[in-house]
Amino acid sequence: MEQMINENKIYNAALYCRLSKDDEQAGESVSIGTQKMILEKYCKEHDFHVFDVYVDDGFSGLNFERPEFQRMLKDIEDGKINLVITKDLSRLGRDYIQTGYYTEVYFQQKHVRYIVVNDGIDTNREDNDIAPFKNILNDMYAKDLSRKVKVAKRQRAYKGLFISAQTPYGYKIDPMDKNHLIVDEEVSDVVKEIFKLALSGKSLVQISRLLTENQILTPGSYKAMKGDTRFERYLKNGKTSFRWCYQTVRAILKDRVYVGDMVNHRYEISNYKTKERISIPVEKHIIVSDRHEAIISREDFERVQQLIRLRHRPKKHEFQNIFQKLTFCAECGHHMTMMMKPLKSGTYPLIRCTNHFQNPEECTHHHQIYYEDLYAEVLKSVQRIVKQIKSGELLKRIQRQKKSRKNLVKLEQEKNKIQKRLTSLKKIIRKLYEDFAEDLLDSESYHEMLSEYTKEQKKLSARLSMIDVELNSQEDYEKSVEKLKSVLEEYLTIEELSETMVNQLIEKIEIGHSQKVNGVKQQEITIVYRFVGKVED
Repeated sequence: MEQMINENKIYNAALYCRLSKDDEQAGESVSIGTQKMILEKYCKEHDFHVFDVYVDDGFSGLNFERPEFQRMLKDIEDGKINLVITKDLSRLGRDYIQTGYYTEVYFQQKHVRYIVVNDGIDTNREDNDIAPFKNILNDMYAKDLSRKVKVAKRQRAYKGLFISAQTPYGYKIDPMDKNHLIVDEEVSDVVKEIFKLALSGKSLVQISRLLTENQILTPGSYKAMKGDTRFERYLKNGKTSFRWCYQTVRAILKDRVYVGDMVNHRYEISNYKTKERISIPVEKHIIVSDRHEAIISREDFERVQQLIRLRHRPKKHEFQNIFQKLTFCAECGHHMTMMMKPLKSGTYPLIRCTNHFQNPEECTHHHQIYYEDLYAEVLKSVQRIVKQIKSGELLKRIQRQKKSRKNLVKLEQEKNKIQKRLTSLKKIIRKLYEDFAEDLLDSESYHEMLSEYTKEQKKLSARLSMIDVELNSQEDYEKSVEKLKSVLEEYLTIEELSETMVNQLIEKIEIGHSQKVNGVKQQEITIVYRFVGKVED
């Protein structure tokens, strides 16, 4: 029979243990085993029932998104626990503001007693004035430790030591010296080929496409094949295992590590609590020459840098694309970009999906539209919406659309599925950032993985937004039309479009691929308006 929580007599205790990588230097005195032994002994002596033991091994005291800590909070919320015990206050956390919140506010609100064995703190007693000071001392310790770690890393960087958690593609750790790199013969030829292709005049997209066509494992997939579990996702899908992106190619071509130089201090942690990482300007990187065997000659490397600069020199006259944040490919969901297309009669802005060129199996059609054609379509649509709002026809049309909808159950199911995946992606991205912030993940891998997850996140969020619009109640639709109407009141007559206007009115624009039907060019353009979503004709 489950014990009923009674704060005066029966206690269901949560034994919480935590060990960070920095704590490991302290040895057995703070080990997980020692913490558990002390807490279990304390419970036995005081006749407390141990509900469960929660262990976060390898997590910083500044981060309160620890998995076991969150599980403990869930059990508190469910009423399963009314006592939390830690060996010392720093095991709960080293950020005095957040730690103080849990000890002084949260536990009290949830009627949870908190005991710190070694510090003599018990929230059932009134003589706990020392607790806030202990929190501040723990926070000062974390700040001082962060400073010392930063200084130590800087010193090692000036010595030209390899101090990253992930080796650059084409190199591996010297088995005789963990701070020294040696050439990875299995993939060094790929690096040489990338530079060779760049020197021959191939663009980044062309190089990435050739690597994909030749079934060369991406850096992430290669690391997964070598046993790095953090990159396992790259091997789950056979296609993505060989799908190179131009960003990865560019990162390799611009990395001085391939000429034998050790490059450190590319990033710096600006805040010891948030672990926010800021990019350091190239001129402030710590570079030590000739620290390991070169894969590429310095002459070839500098020639490639010159070619990259020539390809990306700034344009004298930039065309303003007022739809730059709004255009998406109707097939693959990727954001569409603008280019200037030269024709015999002049140069014209063209909006297109570059994913078709990089991943043709994912985006099978060539989605593109001339800027002036899109401008004309959007202007016509906005003018039509204004007319329909004034006449009341828009509200009637939305009402008819809502009544004809028969897939509400399917939409709800899809919504739940997307929400679960977005929650999962949020945790994955947070863990990815933590690994990156703690030097467990190198910059190249971090940005490559982050890019993939972020793309999926944006695509799902956009779809979720569409579903929410469709699931809104009739009252919400009426309110939405009124909101759109209030925005449009700023524009009494619409004869031309501006960037401010389209961003106020439009959520997104989906561009389909153009095709000829009976000799006539046809192209589907879907405009999703803010507040009311897609308005069918």
